[in-house]
Amino acid sequence: MDFSVDSLHNIEKDLNAAFNFVLKSAKVGDAEELNETVMMKMHKGPLINCVEKLFGLLKSNIELCRSAAGKIDRLQADCIQSKTELIALQQNKLDTVQNSVRKEMQSWSDIVQKNCEKSSVPSVKSVKQVVKSYVDENDRSRSFIIYGAKEEKGEHTPELVEDLLLAMNEEKKHQVLGSLRLGTIKKDSDSVRPIKVTLGSADSVKEILSKAKTLKTLYGSYAMFSKMYLAPDRSREERIEHKKLVEEMKLLISKEPNKHHYIRNGKIVSVLRG
Repeated sequence: MDFSVDSLHNIEKDLNAAFNFVLKSAKVGDAEELNETVMMKMHKGPLINCVEKLFGLLKSNIELCRSAAGKIDRLQADCIQSKTELIALQQNKLDTVQNSVRKEMQSWSDIVQKNCEKSSVPSVKSVKQVVKSYVDENDRSRSFIIYGAKEEKGEHTPELVEDLLLAMNEEKKHQVLGSLRLGTIKKDSDSVRPIKVTLGSADSVKEILSKAKTLKTLYGSYAMFSKMYLAPDRSREERIEHKKLVEEMKLLISKEPNKHHYIRNGKIVSVLRG
């Protein structure tokens, strides 16, 4: 018998049925009335039936416990494997940051050697800024933003993200590390705060963003997601630049309605419709 929540419920039902069967066979109404004297008065046939039922349940419980133990062992092994992979990812990220800082220091060193009279040795503050800039950029590559998700009091954003990925048929392909609303709640405002979602890798983010247009086609129980749109986790400078591109694209749409206009790799692309 494989261990599962359903199997536990089934065992519970079987135990209750056997319990009632024994009480009925012994002609008592409560377990407290069941004692040696009562059982000695039972006929051999009903007593044998009770023993058979209880033995069968005992065997099923032993098999269930064995299955549960095996599943727990597998879960522990998976947990250890996940922790090992996480440590490896953290070490890899640390090594990458160290390499980036080392390269940046080398470039500064070259500048100092070429312009020793005009240049100065980089300060600790500037080194920290380089590290922070790299880490922020790396973190953003593993995140995307959900716009237009209705905000409700007491909401649980991980559930919303899970349902969104389910609607896109992406729920089992990617590791979601976290999600949260950005900004503070503004009183007397209908504005909806965007949701930042962090995944296990930059590749997962790229794959989900590449399928973001499928949200517009959703209907039925997933219709709520058709009003949302996904975007990369851009820096402040990138958001300003993207906003300019959007404004330029809107002008092109009004001037050249016979063309399809869209933004790709930081540039506006226009192609003839049809």
